[in-house]
Amino acid sequence: MVRPLGEGGKMKIATDIAEMERVLGGLLDEHTVNEQFKVLRAFRAVLFLSVEDLSTVRNVPRPMLLNHLFSRAGDALLSPYKVAGWTPPQYVAWLYSHPYEVVDMIQGTIQWYEDMIRESGAPSFDPIYPHIIKLLQS
Repeated sequence: MVRPLGEGGKMKIATDIAEMERVLGGLLDEHTVNEQFKVLRAFRAVLFLSVEDLSTVRNVPRPMLLNHLFSRAGDALLSPYKVAGWTPPQYVAWLYSHPYEVVDMIQGTIQWYEDMIRESGAPSFDPIYPHIIKLLQS
């Protein structure tokens, strides 16, 4: 949900993830590392993948990848929480309490964006848009 996510932001997030891994790794043995820990580890690599390569990622949940794509989009392609009129903390709370509805919300955000582009007569969609569509359809 960090926008725009530049190289400095990617490095900060990757450093934070590595620090969490270090701390948790000291507390947990390899047999007790749960799925969320594995996803967190995998997401660190996602930060540095090209947009084209994100659709090939299989060890990070699709809703997480979709939300990440919004961080790479331009200003016109609003994040789902902005379209809903929420703050980032409200969106995060909603994500945790509605895990099976995230893709539907993102699809609604994309529908809103498509309508907005058509109504405004903008000449083209954000370069991230086709990647979100591809991931939604996978």
